[in-house]
Amino acid sequence: MKLLSVISWAVFVPIISYSQTFGSNPNGVINDLSTTDFPLTVSGLASSIDTTVFGLESVCMNLTHTYDSDLEIYLIAPDGTSVSLISHIGGADDNFTNTCLDYNASASVALQAAPFTGTYKPMGELGLVNNDQNPNGIWVLRVV
Repeated sequence: MKLLSVISWAVFVPIISYSQTFGSNPNGVINDLSTTDFPLTVSGLASSIDTTVFGLESVCMNLTHTYDSDLEIYLIAPDGTSVSLISHIGGADDNFTNTCLDYNASASVALQAAPFTGTYKPMGELGLVNNDQNPNGIWVLRVV
């Protein structure tokens, strides 16, 4: 059994002039060989997100876990679009502390070593969720 703490894992940033942050601070246990979902309800945003005006820019988390390469972490949008954030990286080392995954980052998380702290480009294409969908609804951080 591993302990997981996720904090402020979804950040919406309009490209133009201001940003909005939606956070979740669940604490939970991730059992080996299982899937754990951490939902976050988002409301009050414009009715669509895209890559030019307003969209998801980064996902940040704090996660305490031994043997990071056990983990696969996905972001699932309200319309069901799924993006791989992290998959089997970090070897036997531990933790993602104040780790942000941002498509504008210069370094890929896949090329870094644990413990992970800082801002990295995710393994999947984060911009896939900026597909003109309605961002209001339930977003899920899925940890496998």
